[in-house]
Amino acid sequence: MLLLTIFAVTVIIPVEPVGERAFQACKNYGQTMLECHNILYPTAKVRVPIDFLLYPHMVLIGVRNSQTDQPEWQCGGTLISDQWVLTAAHCSVSLGRGSIMRVGTATFEFDEVDELAQERDIAEVISHPKFKPPSKYHDIALMRADPPFILTRDIRIACLQTNTNVDYKNLTVIGFGVTKSEALFGSQTLMKVDVDVIDSAVCNKSMASLIRRKILAVGITEDQLCAGDYEHGGRDACQGDSGGPLQIMEDRVDCLKTFPLHTVVGVTSFGKYCGRKMAPGVYIRVSRYIDWIENIVWPKK
Repeated sequence: MLLLTIFAVTVIIPVEPVGERAFQACKNYGQTMLECHNILYPTAKVRVPIDFLLYPHMVLIGVRNSQTDQPEWQCGGTLISDQWVLTAAHCSVSLGRGSIMRVGTATFEFDEVDELAQERDIAEVISHPKFKPPSKYHDIALMRADPPFILTRDIRIACLQTNTNVDYKNLTVIGFGVTKSEALFGSQTLMKVDVDVIDSAVCNKSMASLIRRKILAVGITEDQLCAGDYEHGGRDACQGDSGGPLQIMEDRVDCLKTFPLHTVVGVTSFGKYCGRKMAPGVYIRVSRYIDWIENIVWPKK
């Protein structure tokens, strides 16, 4: 009798960590910047020009009836690749034909740097599949520009926060939204405000009515983040800021793990009021959606 010994062969395929593609996209772009050249090659330093824009990743999202009309800007967003903009899912509800995105604008009050701006049609909108309005959960979306934006010294991407732990106590929110609740029109100049990260249990105290109405059925979840000035008010996002970034810029960078680019921690989602004390703004926590974002923006080849 012939005996055969059969050996089972186990092939171990390495699993790519969630966030790796997002990090590599940030690294690949960051290391092309002059600031990183000077850090990585200190013996061959070059001059770094002054930046015209403090927030070169900030995107305006709006609609217009015809090519000759001025767009009606409705939301903000963040440029995370040359093609894709990260924003809030509820910003896509009112969009239709004539939807447009604009990057490279700091103000509409004068046109000294207007030549930096780029406008693109919105070719595709992908809202998170679990976003079910009027519920406030999973309020995150991606919009694809056609043709892609041209990345320059003044038009840059932002990186994504991939670590689920938010260790920052203070973050910066930006936008062209109204500067007070009763205002009819948004700001003509990009505004910024530093906000405090607020504990979800504290934040839930101001969400009682939304919880009762099932709009925020189980209160603030781990997919969300509250920020503002809880005790005093006055520091907050407002109408028109939706979809824009809640972000951080590292004080020191090594161009290996950190880069001279803003990192988006949250997407502006909603608030009960604008700047009222004990009523912070609510943001979608980007790190909880990295897998979903990567599969669309940087799909596996």
